[in-house]
Amino acid sequence: MMLKDKIHATQNSTNVCAEIEGFDFHDYDDRDIAELRRLWLQFGVLRFKRTQISDADQVRFSKHFGDFVIHPKQLQEGGHPTHPEILVISNQMKDGKPSGALGNSEATWHTDTWFYERPPAGAILRAVQVPPSGGDTYFLSTYLAYESLPEALKKAITGRQIFFQNVYDKTGKLRLNKTEPKTTDFREWDGVVHPLVRMHGETGRQALYLGGTIEGAWIVGMPMDESLSLLKELWDHTTGMADIFVQTWEEGDIMMWDNRCTMHRRDGFDPTTIRIMHRTTTSGERPV
Repeated sequence: MMLKDKIHATQNSTNVCAEIEGFDFHDYDDRDIAELRRLWLQFGVLRFKRTQISDADQVRFSKHFGDFVIHPKQLQEGGHPTHPEILVISNQMKDGKPSGALGNSEATWHTDTWFYERPPAGAILRAVQVPPSGGDTYFLSTYLAYESLPEALKKAITGRQIFFQNVYDKTGKLRLNKTEPKTTDFREWDGVVHPLVRMHGETGRQALYLGGTIEGAWIVGMPMDESLSLLKELWDHTTGMADIFVQTWEEGDIMMWDNRCTMHRRDGFDPTTIRIMHRTTTSGERPV
């Protein structure tokens, strides 16, 4: 469908992503950005195919969608040499170490930095170099996850909050500036509490908020066994939905997603091949 004189959006059959055509990353105005923001809020995920832009272009574009957020991995191995706004996701080796962060094998379903008080609103990911196969990225809508819940499950989670520990990452490594806890009960560790169903700060729609893992998550006030059982049911429902968009990357592709109402994951790939992605992240509100 034609939405502006030059910007076209075609919704994917999964109802998760829209393909954008006609947007010029080198020549755009405030009206173009406003239209993209409208589409981003409407669809949750936008795809731009085979763009030819620089790191500076990506940073300039990203600034229109909010203040930058520094991903924790940017303070470690994922920093960009000249653009601090960019997280480098790469498995390429330099001096015997990966030249970027988060670049190896598979990444399971998650919402970005769910363990923050204010998780980011959005992310813009650009393919710099991709392997011949593998490394596909999958997206789902947590709006749809909530809206398609059976009424009994909706009732069970109404008003509930979820606690996420933020001491260890998903690989079991201590996060930056964290220390080993003195107890095995993760509910006593450092962490953050968010609503299990969050209202989007701009659209007002409700979305299920599961974070990034069942491990280290607890529905506040519930016995642990009941919390675990309910979380498994919610995760199975969400990741088992038919409406999942699969991005098979080509160099120059850009995926732009709303972190407040989507989840994503990545396939593994041959570690002898190179995969380099550059990502910018924008700030968001505290979930309510």
